[in-house]
Amino acid sequence: MATPNRPIRHSKSLRPPQFGLRTLLGLIAAIAVLLSLRQWISPIAIAALAFLAASVFLHVAGNAIGTRLRQIGDLPDARVEQHFPPARRPPQQKFAPTHLSRRSSLGWMIIAASSIGTASGAVGGGLWTFAASRGHVGAINIVVGVIAFAVLGGMAAFATFAFAQVLSAALWQAMTASSAVGEADENAK
Repeated sequence: MATPNRPIRHSKSLRPPQFGLRTLLGLIAAIAVLLSLRQWISPIAIAALAFLAASVFLHVAGNAIGTRLRQIGDLPDARVEQHFPPARRPPQQKFAPTHLSRRSSLGWMIIAASSIGTASGAVGGGLWTFAASRGHVGAINIVVGVIAFAVLGGMAAFATFAFAQVLSAALWQAMTASSAVGEADENAK
C-alpha cells in the first residue's frame, strides 16, 4: 500500500534534462568557433549571435518539454491503480483548468495595440534621434531612428498586450472554475 505521506510519482513523469558526450563536445566546439570569430566580428555581433543561438535552443527545449507534459498530463498512473482499488482511489483533481491549450485568435485589440505601439515608437524614435544627435542631423538618420523605434515599439506593445490578455483570460477561467467547484461543494453539504 502507498503511504499517505509520500506522494505517488507518475511512472512516465518528466525526467531531468540529460545530454551525452557528443552533445557536450558539440556545444564546446560551437562556443570555440563563436569566440574565434571575435577577430573579424565586433563584440556586439557576437553577443547577437549568442543571443540568437540561446533563443533557438530555449525555444526548442520549451517545445519539447511542453509536448512531453501534454502527452503525460492526462494519463492515469499505473501505481495509483495498482495500490488503490477503484472504490478507494483518490479522485483526480484539476487545478485551475484553463483553455490555454486551445488555439484562438487574440482579436482585433492586439492589432490596435500593436499599431499604437508602432506609431508611438516611430514618433518617439524620430524625436529622440533629432534631439539626441549633436550637430546637423541628416534625414536618413531620422528615418533610421523612426523605423528602428517603430519596430521596437510595435514588438513591445504586441508582447505586453498579448501577455496581459492571455494572463487575464487564464486568471478569469481559473477563478470561475474554482468558484464552480466551491458552489458544488456547498451544494453537496
